[in-house]
Amino acid sequence: MKSLVLIILLLAAPLGAQEFVPTVVIEQHGPHESPIDAFSVFKTEKVSPLKLKAADRQNLSDVVQDQPGIDSQVYCANCGAKRLTINGLKGEHTSILIDGLPLHSAVSSFYGVDNVPVNGIADIMVMRGAGASLTNPEAIGGTLDIQTVDPLNSKSNYLTSVGVDDRTHGRSQNHQILYSHPSSKGWGFVVGGQFARTETWDEDNNLIAESPQRENQSAMAKARYLLGSKSDFTARVGYSTLNILGGYWDPTKPSRVRPLAAREIDFQNSSVEDRFIGDPAQITDWIRLERQESALTGTHYISDSLTANWKLGQARQEQKAIYQHGFDYANIDHLVVGDANIKYSLKDSHFLTWGLFFKDQRLRSESAVLFSPPPALNLRSDSFNFSSYATYLQYSYLIGETWEFDIALRADQIGVNWLELTNEVRETVLAPRLQALHNINEHLSQRLSYGLGYRAPLTFFESQHGNEENGYEVAITDLEKAHSLVYSLSYNKPNYYITGSVHYTKLQNMAYGFEEVNQPIKYRNSQQDFEIVVADLLLGYKPTDWWLLETTLESFRYDNDYKRLLPTAAIERRLQFKSVLDYKKWSHTLRAMVVGSRDLSKYGSYNDHYVNRNQAAEPALAPNLEKKNQKAPTWFTLDTSLGYEFHKSFTLNLAVNNLLNYTQASTGDTPATWHWHFNHAHYDGLHTWGPNQGRQYRLSLSGTF
Repeated sequence: MKSLVLIILLLAAPLGAQEFVPTVVIEQHGPHESPIDAFSVFKTEKVSPLKLKAADRQNLSDVVQDQPGIDSQVYCANCGAKRLTINGLKGEHTSILIDGLPLHSAVSSFYGVDNVPVNGIADIMVMRGAGASLTNPEAIGGTLDIQTVDPLNSKSNYLTSVGVDDRTHGRSQNHQILYSHPSSKGWGFVVGGQFARTETWDEDNNLIAESPQRENQSAMAKARYLLGSKSDFTARVGYSTLNILGGYWDPTKPSRVRPLAAREIDFQNSSVEDRFIGDPAQITDWIRLERQESALTGTHYISDSLTANWKLGQARQEQKAIYQHGFDYANIDHLVVGDANIKYSLKDSHFLTWGLFFKDQRLRSESAVLFSPPPALNLRSDSFNFSSYATYLQYSYLIGETWEFDIALRADQIGVNWLELTNEVRETVLAPRLQALHNINEHLSQRLSYGLGYRAPLTFFESQHGNEENGYEVAITDLEKAHSLVYSLSYNKPNYYITGSVHYTKLQNMAYGFEEVNQPIKYRNSQQDFEIVVADLLLGYKPTDWWLLETTLESFRYDNDYKRLLPTAAIERRLQFKSVLDYKKWSHTLRAMVVGSRDLSKYGSYNDHYVNRNQAAEPALAPNLEKKNQKAPTWFTLDTSLGYEFHKSFTLNLAVNNLLNYTQASTGDTPATWHWHFNHAHYDGLHTWGPNQGRQYRLSLSGTF
């Protein structure tokens, strides 16, 4: 059977790990200011370069948190766990590519989005929808392609900034430098580094931080070499670390696992909204990530109509953590990815791409408290082996400058084996992708696309976030799959643009943890299909050449049964406004965001969140227990900045983030909660729905050299 599948893969050569942005280019009609990429058949959105240069955007999560269709969800205010969701899908359904290679996985999506540095990024392309990226089948929700700087076409630059609160207490710092050395002889290199730190925020002064301390360090180097006019080689290496300390307002790294969790007597009036008076170690989470990655790419121009491309990359991420729940957890996640393809053009209107792709991922985890033999709990670990072998074929057809069609098919043989959990999934998948671009006239265009995305649910420990006191079992039998349909209509003029789009996703076989009292969590596939619909409208207007006004309106619709399986309350309605002025040596930005109210009780475990606790009685038997707020109000934030370029190498910028100082704590509803779990309650930081960092003043100096 395996031999037959391999023969089919090699002969059928379906779907494509092609370049993230389609290689077919249609001549652009007139001025184009819209963030929608006019060259892409798929609706591809470019992240504003201003976000990459802003001093308050320290990492990937910060950069894209307000991008249309994307929600940066804080799952746990205590440990800083965060997910980037696209089109309302779960965080593990978001695919992150580095220069077209899928060097991130569901494992790194939990904390890793805070560990991707901004330094060295040239562009971020966003493709929302399953099947958007042929390179990576895990793009069920959508794909972020991070494109690093070109050593032959980049400038040296630096940025340094500090931030303080209303009391002038230091809250953040961000320091970056990138040195570029292009040569006229066809080679060049860039090297750079970044250090960023954010302190804890305790807005209600109860000694519990609503936002943890976070420290990032990173370094990168990239080189490019042109061998005559026929070959192009690139090599890149990167290293980064992330340290998170959360819980207590002045946290210290725990020296050991504390078996005694926080209790009623550790809070005044047993309330998580009153002052914490216990041992700080009982509510402190510590997480450290260390990541290194490397990649080699090559392009060879065989003839005017034939091009060969190959990419090879690897990433190794190591996590160590001590959680306030009373256990430790560590893992090493290593993956290797390869992609090779041949592109052939026929008569300037027909284009073929054929290639091969592989991905091998191995996770090994350990825990002295959970996985070790007695007197430890002796639970089974979530270690696994994962493999994906695929072949693909893509056909693109241009009809003048009016129509472009893109058809692709991918055959993928996927295998995952949980080494200690007696479960294995092996499946061969055929995934189609259809895309069409219609330029109605020089200003009006429409796009329609369909794609199938799929992924193997891999790691469960972090997804369930520490609720493994009784262990867990895996009963996964199928891959998660999603059918996606995207339609957009864009109208672009020299001084304004309008884009409306609708994104429909049908999610099948979603994996989730099913819990019963005193029983191991059982991870299984849902038998129910879920439908998610996202509609958005983007409006941009330039009153003058130096002033841009932009508004985005978004609506997310979810099935109620789907909401109950989400760990965090998702955005349902969002309105954003942006004003950007760039006049001579002066610049000014103003950003406003409004997020609509939500019924929290429909999501995850919010129904089991309480202000106080009576460990002796369950909620139904203790009428004096007070539930946390079950409705998140409509909230509004405002950010502004003013910059002055007093020399080509020096720009001074003063910014104020969260100008109105609005946070969850300011409404009397902190993320801290007593979480009732069947027959007991424990302290946690899962009651998240709004901003948790207050007003911050930031002074920065940047420039090129």
